[in-house]
This record gives sequence, structure tokens and C-alpha cells, in this order.
Amino acid sequence: MKPIRYLFSKYTVIVFILLGGLSFTLFFNSSDSNVANATDPSNKSLNNQWVAEDQQAAMKRSQEIVPFIKRVKEEKLSERRNRLLGILSRKDSEHRYFILDSPIIKKRNDLYGPVRFMHNKHMTVIGDCVTCHHYRPEGKNESETVRCRACHQEAFNPDVPGRTGLKAAYHLKCLGCHKEVKKGPVNCTGCHENNVPDHSKLVQLSGKPKPTEVTKECLRCHQSSGEGLSTSAHWLWRGPSINTQGREKEISNGKATNTMNNFCIALSNNWPRCTSCHAGYGWKDKTFDFHDMSKMDCLVCHDTTGTYNKPPKDAGMPDPNVDLVYVAKNVGKPSRSTCGCCHFEGGGGDSVKHADMNSTLLQPKRTCDVHMGGYDFKCHECHKTQDHHIRGRSTSLPVSEGGFTCESCHTENPHNDNALLDHHLNKHTQTIACNTCHTPLYAKCKPTKTYWDWSKAGDKKRQPKKDKYGKDDYFWKKGEFRWKESAKPEYAWFNGKVQRYLLGDKIKSMDLLKITAPVGNFKDPQSKIHPFKVMRGVQPMDPNTQLLLAPHLYGKGGYWKTLDWDNAFKSGMESSGLTYSGEYTWISTEMYWLVNHEVTPKTMALSCATCHRTFKEALDSHFNSNVRTCNRCHQDNRNIDFKKLVDQGIDFQLLQQRGRDSENLIDTTDYIDFKALGYKGDPIIYGGRFKQLPLGWKK
Repeated sequence: MKPIRYLFSKYTVIVFILLGGLSFTLFFNSSDSNVANATDPSNKSLNNQWVAEDQQAAMKRSQEIVPFIKRVKEEKLSERRNRLLGILSRKDSEHRYFILDSPIIKKRNDLYGPVRFMHNKHMTVIGDCVTCHHYRPEGKNESETVRCRACHQEAFNPDVPGRTGLKAAYHLKCLGCHKEVKKGPVNCTGCHENNVPDHSKLVQLSGKPKPTEVTKECLRCHQSSGEGLSTSAHWLWRGPSINTQGREKEISNGKATNTMNNFCIALSNNWPRCTSCHAGYGWKDKTFDFHDMSKMDCLVCHDTTGTYNKPPKDAGMPDPNVDLVYVAKNVGKPSRSTCGCCHFEGGGGDSVKHADMNSTLLQPKRTCDVHMGGYDFKCHECHKTQDHHIRGRSTSLPVSEGGFTCESCHTENPHNDNALLDHHLNKHTQTIACNTCHTPLYAKCKPTKTYWDWSKAGDKKRQPKKDKYGKDDYFWKKGEFRWKESAKPEYAWFNGKVQRYLLGDKIKSMDLLKITAPVGNFKDPQSKIHPFKVMRGVQPMDPNTQLLLAPHLYGKGGYWKTLDWDNAFKSGMESSGLTYSGEYTWISTEMYWLVNHEVTPKTMALSCATCHRTFKEALDSHFNSNVRTCNRCHQDNRNIDFKKLVDQGIDFQLLQQRGRDSENLIDTTDYIDFKALGYKGDPIIYGGRFKQLPLGWKK
């Protein structure tokens, strides 16, 4: 990544604090005939044509040859700042985003990967172009700002002996600024990724080694990495649950112990099937030895060949046909593909569980996810990792190894494109989570399962029917399903804590069991409005013990072999150390899945009018003077196009024309349902949570 122009000065960029305020382009480009592009990695022609548009453009800029500027205009920084006051601003920037990957630096050594540099965000945070662009080329008509490497190139240049080289300029000034303002990374891997060395000569394996022998070879050099993984959630499937209300001090909650859901329900006695997604080998039953590091599967996350494969019913063992030596000699950083082989397939298939994660994200359009489709983000660029402990938290699982938010990169005042609108949008961020506006739909690129009725399972004679997405509505092993594409989220207050039902908890109401639900409310200043996929289902419970039942489904004696619920419940509960009374019934359940991915470009965020009925009425009345909106406070004589201001955003009709299932959302307003969230009505009229807008107006 490469900042635009100039010679460094005292503060230089708050570089790299922000991996996210990305430049956005068009709502849909001409090739975007269907937002849900095909993503089969085996499709070579598709692979060759897919590009992350913004990333590709930035990479191209990073390799451009910039003419060297030998002479600069000599002036004091204060003089330059005063001279350019009111003349040079953020609007003068040609590019919002750069890749710092200069050939000047790489030709000497290439130990680290490129750096993403959010130029626009740094301009906004610093608020002063001169802080970084502290000189300009000599000459009357020269640009006031140039790229860093126009002035800083090779070190120890005899023509400019007092000038630092490009590498030193970046590190001295960028890191100096980060340290001074106490923001942004100050270590190497805070900005860069380490380049993975070529393992073809490092790996001492041949023939057909066992998987555990491959791991031992990895541990020969990476013992500390194995020790880190041995205490991680991806290895143990359990850990601290600091975000689970009432269980903040517990350290052993998780899928391996007591987590339940309304998909495949629970791990109990179903190990070989479920653990095909474990980062290990041979977790067949409860006797699996987590202290044996040779059972760790390094390749499942670090494969770069695309040939590594774990069959779905073999307890995490690799396919016997995989060339383990070839894979081991070609390891690298994790990718969306290596993460997605498990996380996209949760619940038994692509896009089943997660509202916002599926195989489309392997090669997405930027309209599907701007970070991955526009800028080719890998999962670990947001989910930062230390000692194989991965940041991120889920509403569906209790384990947390550190958190992060959109604001970690975009800051708490992320809007900086429209002077009039920015103030109001940045005030919104105190109450509304970023994804509430920027992910107005989930599963917009591939349908997700929204309903699962286990009580209907067992009818082998029932023929499945295809729904409008081509999805089966029934499977005799699992029951009845419903699917939805381009689904509107359900909105709730959320302060970061989750109310969670765990295996062995008593059910308090027979009407409805919320397996997970966000904690928060209208009057809680720590709560914000967040978008959720609410998964609904029907699953078994014991009416006498008042426990949700964990059935034994897979393998010998399981329900899928016997179609005997009684034996399945007895075996599953016994495996969990709990009692089954011999009676069962069915209960409706809900799970709240926080929507975090499939972030759209800003041009596809919710518009003001989509949420605020007042603005919609103003649009419908062509801003009749009797309908008061922006002009309650703002005068009308400043040539402001209020219609354009409040109507810019997602166009559900255009989405429907492009093949999305959004017809029911066309012409929608009050999108997040203010009254359901505790407001009296539209906050523009009735006020917010804690104060009334000034200059209130009544007819």
C-alpha cells in the first residue's frame, strides 16, 4: 500500500490503524448481472477472471515508477501549513486507498508482505495534509502533494545526502506518529504479515507419511506454535465465556462440553461426523487426547494447494488420496478457502448456519462483501491471531479469545464524505451498530436455512419439494426446512452480552426456548441496535427433567441408523452425563446469529428514508412544505438537494431486477421498526433514547 505523495514530516500517517474505511465505487457495475456469482474453485475460467477490483487497482499503483524529485521548495512547516490553510483538503486526494509494496524496498529484502494504507482515513483522523506532505517539488506549477517515494527512494543517495530512504521514512515517521498519539500498530506484524518461507526444502518428509508424522515434522520447528494451539478454542472447542451473561467466570463452556443449537443440536455421541471440522486427527469419542500435539492438523489451515481434504465422516482424518508431503511443502498463510472449508459449511452444508458466510465469499463481488470482494481481505486480517488464539466472538458459541469491532479500524466517527450528513451519521454510531446500516440484507448472495423442524424427521416415504431457490424442504434424516435469500435482518438491542441456554440447564417456559439471545435494552447506554438472523426450529426436550435433549444421530445406534428417538435420546444424554426420563416432547426454539459479514459498499447501505418514515413521507410528497424533515433545522436557501441526501442508499427494486429475492422490501420504510425497539415512533419526531432533537416542530 502506498500513501499518496510527499516527503514525511513529524506526524506522518497514523498508518495502518485502520484496515477498513475502504473506498467505494458503484452500486452495481455493468458486469454484475447477478450479485450471487458462482464460486466453484474448480472452475478455472472463473478463477482466472475474478479480481478484487479495488485491491487490483491499488496493487497496480504500488508498482508504478515515480519520477524522483531531487529539489523541493524550502519553507518552514508552519509557513507551509498557513499557506495551504483552506486550500488543500481531503477532497483534493485522488485515491482513498493504497498498497505500500514498493519495488524500491523489496529489491533489498522481501521478508514482509505489503501494507494496506487507508489514505482517506488518515487524512480524516490527522486533519492536516501538511503533517505528512511537508514539502512540495520546487517549481511554480508543481503539485502540492506527491507520493512518499517521489522524494524518498534509495537510501544514501549522494545527490541528496541528508534525505532518508523510503524504508526509513516509513518506519521513522509512521511509527513515530503512532507512538506519539498512542494509536496504531508499532511492531512489524502490526502493519505487515511475515512472508512465509519456501518450505519445499525445509520439510524433511518423503513417501507416504502418516498425518501425525507430518505434524511432528511441523513441530520440529514450530513447537511454540503447537503449544499455543493446544490452549486455543479451535483445538479444545471450549474456553472462557466472558460474554455469556451469568457465566463470565466459567472457562470450559463450548461445543466440546455443553453448547447446543437448533441445527444438529449437540456434539454428544456424534463425534466422528462433527469433528471432521476439528483442527486435529481422530477425535472419535470422549477419550481423545488433547495433550498429544501430534494429533494437531496444521495442514487444514495452512494448505495453499487446494488439494487437502477431510472426508465428512472420518473424525478429522485427511483423505487417504491427499499427497501430504506435497501439501506440507507448500504451506502458507490461511485463506478464505481454508477458513471457509469449515465455517462456510457449518450445520451440514454451504450457507446452512451462518447468515453471512458461504462459499460465495471465496470469490465475491464487491457488492456482496466490500472487504473481501473489493479489497481481497483474508479472514485473519480482521480476526487477528496471537499464538493461534483468534480474535472474534460469536453469539452462537460462548468461547471468546478477544474481540474487535468495525470501529477498531474505522474509528468511532467513520463518516467523512458529506459535511452535512456526516455529523448526523456519526451521531448514529452511538446508537446503531455499523452493520445495521451497512448489511441491510443477509444471505443476499446465497440462501440460508432459517427454520428446522426435527419433529418431522423419519418419514422415508416423504418426497422433498424444491422451494423457489431450488432447496429441498425436507430430508428424512433431519426433518423439515425453510430457506431465505436476501433476507431482512431482525433488529435488537445488544450490549455485547449473550443470554445462553447450555446443555443441562432447566427450561423455564414451554412456549419458546431462546437458546441464544442478545442482552440489551432501550435505556442501556452500552446497547446498540444490531442486525441478527433469527434461526427458528422445533427440537426435542424431556418434559420431566425439563432439559433440552441431545440426540445420538450419527453412527452405530444413532437415529439415522435406527429411526428410534428413544434410544437416540438415551444414548446422547448418557454420553453427556445427563439423564433421560424415557419421555420426550417437542419445543419451539430460537437462536440469534449476529450478522457481521457481507458488508456492502456505502452506496448500498440503508438510506435515511428507508428507516425514517418522516423522510419517506417527504419524498412521497415531493418535499411539500408541510412535511418537515431536514429543513426543521437546516435552512432551505443553501441549494441542498435534500431528496438526494435522504434517498441515497440501497435500491431494493434494482436488487430484485438483478435477480435477488427483495420484491417484498421495495418501497419499505421504518425498516428497523422503531416501536419494536422501544421508541414511541420515528426518533426524528419523537426524540431519541436520552434526548429530544432541538427545534421540534408540530403542525
